[in-house]
Amino acid sequence: MNCKSCSSEIKENNRFCSNCGSKIVNDRLSLKGTWEEFVGPFFSWDNNFWRTFFDLFTNPKDVLEAYISGARKKYFQPFSFIILYATIAVFFYKFFPLEIIMDYSKGFTDGLNTSNPSAKLPKFDMKNYMESIMSYYNFFVLLLIPVYALTSLIIYNKRGHNFFEHLVFNSYIQTNLGFISLVMQVILVNVLGMNFGVYSILFLFIFIFFTIYIFKKLYNQNLKQSISSGIKYISLFFALYFGIIAVFSILFGIIYALTLLK
Repeated sequence: MNCKSCSSEIKENNRFCSNCGSKIVNDRLSLKGTWEEFVGPFFSWDNNFWRTFFDLFTNPKDVLEAYISGARKKYFQPFSFIILYATIAVFFYKFFPLEIIMDYSKGFTDGLNTSNPSAKLPKFDMKNYMESIMSYYNFFVLLLIPVYALTSLIIYNKRGHNFFEHLVFNSYIQTNLGFISLVMQVILVNVLGMNFGVYSILFLFIFIFFTIYIFKKLYNQNLKQSISSGIKYISLFFALYFGIIAVFSILFGIIYALTLLK
């Protein structure tokens, strides 16, 4: 009997190929088997997704170094991790919208459209605009991963990792933070009714603590080194972040002004 993936010889009672690690499947396709294949990667506690998620808390150094060292099957691949999160986040914000944003959007729209009724300004629906923004917000956050990577590359430039390796590190870090954010928002904001501003401040501290913790473990820093590097990392990132926000705000203002002139 040979492995269907690599053609290596395997024993009849083997469940996995000793050469490539592929699972040996001899059963024909069925509804039950197809369903198990679909849900298995997400609900099995020994699968790569859950191992990756929890090990980023308990053993982050191993997770971050596994992929760049060539151990690609041990943990969920970083960019697949990102895609999974982005997909879940899109559906999440459809079912759990942030009421504070929707209320602000309605007030902004009503104020803009009634401030000068005689003016021939195009109707602007802020609610639809904000819903669109929130639908793509998580993609925007993920697009910031190269900025995180550049930040950590600059701060930890003497540690011997290149930009693409920092891209992998920050993909894992920010995606895990994204999953944490989704769960916290449901519990604290949507269920318990916590003020969104309070929640945002709370999550900011979690973001800072988790980021410092990850790099402390990765680079075996002592407490003083990790705090010093962490402060530099956070400061540089927010400087770059607000710079990007300023540029996008200016571009948005120019585009919106041009639409009014038509």
